[in-house]
This record gives sequence, structure tokens and C-alpha cells, in this order.
Amino acid sequence: MAAAALTATAVLALLLAVFFGALLEMFRDVRQLRDALGILDRPLSVDIGAAAGTRPSIHGLPRALDSAAAAIVLFLSDRCETCRALAAGVAKPLPENLWIVLEARSPDSAASFLSAHGLMPGAAPEERVVVDLAGEIAGHVGLNTTPICFRLQDGVLTHATTVPSSRYLTSILPMPIRLGGSSTRRSSYGNA
Repeated sequence: MAAAALTATAVLALLLAVFFGALLEMFRDVRQLRDALGILDRPLSVDIGAAAGTRPSIHGLPRALDSAAAAIVLFLSDRCETCRALAAGVAKPLPENLWIVLEARSPDSAASFLSAHGLMPGAAPEERVVVDLAGEIAGHVGLNTTPICFRLQDGVLTHATTVPSSRYLTSILPMPIRLGGSSTRRSSYGNA
């Protein structure tokens, strides 16, 4: 009797191991499919060199960022299709701690890009949209590719990453810390 119970337990354990193996293989297949379709978010860390630890206004960014507890500055280009997808996918009005810098070829291309995606500079709260026509801001921080997001903590640039999708952008946006039902000025970064 004990031998039969032991045999049944061993068979059950073997079946369970086979089922877990099959489940693991299924997850690998799904990841491979997502990778082949290009829908995996694989941000790359970007070296910001001498810009690390500096105030944003030194580089031509708005002075309001110098006092930001936590913020993301997203650099987009009017020549980049991923940038267009990000601009289309970002929430309107802009999330509280998101700033956008658009590097554009001309005033007309900047206006076209911004109006197509509902991002008009100067209209509250979109005063957080900055147009970089001459590429001065991008050049000053050493930026040569887009889309890139710079992270700020306590008013200084800390690091940067590429932004492969709006899903990734949403996951890294700083969220206000809420204490006892009221929000404070301090913020913390999302899940990234």
C-alpha cells in the first residue's frame, strides 16, 4: 500500500515538473515572439558625461527644472518616427513631471509636429514643451540621438536612457508621493 502511494506521488511530481517545464517554454516562446515583433521595451543607458550632477538651466533648459524634486525631460526630434509615436502616445495634458524638448529643422516643422500631436508650447500646462530650433540644448548636453529621456532628481540631471515606447515612458514618470490623502512636493520615480 505504501509502495503504491509512493509511486503515485512520484508520478504526480514528475507530471508537475513536466507541466512547469512546458509553461516555462511557453513564456520563452512568447518573449521570442515579442522580440521578433519589436515590442519589447529595451531602454539603453546613455552616458551624459559632464552634464551629470548639473542644473538643467545651465544647458538652456527652463529654470523651473532647477527646483524640480523629480522630473523627466524627453528629447524628441521632428525627423524621428519613434518620436512621433511617443508624442502621439503621451497623455494630454502632459503629466505633471514631464517636460518635452523638440529638436526641429525649422519653425514650420516644429509647429506642424506640435499641432499634429496636441503639444502647443505656451498653453498651460504645456509651457513644459520647449522647441530647440538650432539644436543648442541638445548640443549643450551632448545629445546626438532621440528619443532620449533625462532624469532629474532634486534639481540636477542624474542620468539618461533611450525611450523605446510610450509604455516605457509612462512606467518611468515620477509620481507624487501622497501622505495622508494630500500630495507633497517630493516625488519619486515610477517602476524603472
